[in-house]
Amino acid sequence: MRRLAAPVGLALLGLVSVGAGCGVLQPVDPYQGERVSVDWAEPLYALEVFPYHPVEPAQPLYVRSAQTPAGGIVVVPAKDRVVRALDAVSGKTLWSFETKGPNVAKPVAEGDDLVIASTDGHVYRVSQRNGRASWVSEFPGGAGVLSAPAIGGGRVFVTSIDNRITALDYETGERQWERKRPHLTELTVSGQAGALLVKDLVVTGFSDGQLVAFMQADGVTAWSADLSGGGKDFVDVDSTPVLVGNLVIASCYKRGVFAVDVDTGNIAWVVKGEGYGTATVFEGQVFVPQALGSVIAIDGASGTVGWRAKLSGEIAGTPAASEHYLLVPGGESLVVLDKGTGRALSHFDDGHSFYATPELAYGTAYVLGGSGTIYALGVY
Repeated sequence: MRRLAAPVGLALLGLVSVGAGCGVLQPVDPYQGERVSVDWAEPLYALEVFPYHPVEPAQPLYVRSAQTPAGGIVVVPAKDRVVRALDAVSGKTLWSFETKGPNVAKPVAEGDDLVIASTDGHVYRVSQRNGRASWVSEFPGGAGVLSAPAIGGGRVFVTSIDNRITALDYETGERQWERKRPHLTELTVSGQAGALLVKDLVVTGFSDGQLVAFMQADGVTAWSADLSGGGKDFVDVDSTPVLVGNLVIASCYKRGVFAVDVDTGNIAWVVKGEGYGTATVFEGQVFVPQALGSVIAIDGASGTVGWRAKLSGEIAGTPAASEHYLLVPGGESLVVLDKGTGRALSHFDDGHSFYATPELAYGTAYVLGGSGTIYALGVY
């Protein structure tokens, strides 16, 4: 099978039948001359008998290094408390690592190792080659982690659901500093923003509506931007910030999408609305999911809205972006949108659900379904 030479995602088109229990990719004009295959589908764990709408939100990570096979590995966290490394070409499990809680956060590769954060309140540094841990770090109170760690300057920055950000020493896992903000009310969104590293800052959001930039070295506050508008209920900034030029883009659940100047903390623009989640950035365009199954495209520099798309499913998760397409976890299925227009082109449905953001690498999309199966969707 001939592969595309760069991560351009799915050229979705043609009819693909993948056998009993797997999904069918519907044909969409005018692309009937191209095809997508399910290269492999690997069940990771068995669902309970008669499951009701199972949800699996964990995002895989593709890694190719001197420690992996030539085709790379896919590191897959999952809610069954196991992190697995699969051969990216065959889907064969190469090693597994067990945690004490479900795993949601996307792992992060650094050098020859991986940093894995779990809802069990631990952060693990493990080998890419065999999954053996070199250190385990525990948070105060054992607060769970939902978002990928950020690594830079010899530190691992991790946010946890108790409204805390912690800096760990990358070599030892020891805590260097931590900062915590109070919950203003019990009416918060169940989530926590991840961390963004930019210049000498680490930026994250909190449930009180604050987007805060800390100095990476010592946790001193560089600036704090109030996105709450003075409100207290559901003003959580629980979306992981992303960067466009000199602007940090983050969402306040009740008030909209904000762009904040990374040097000053001043708000540059805002797109009002409720229920926006973590955005994806591609070539200056910001693609933001919204509650109740919508996606919005925004010009990152100006805040101008390009298009809005309503999915047929009940949710829209953080999309993965390729040169031409957005792959959006839509609850009932993985939805494929035209990146330029927001037009729905196709979907992949295995009869359960898709809540996890796909990982795109070299023409393949790796996505974990609510069925407990990870799929490698290939392009040729």
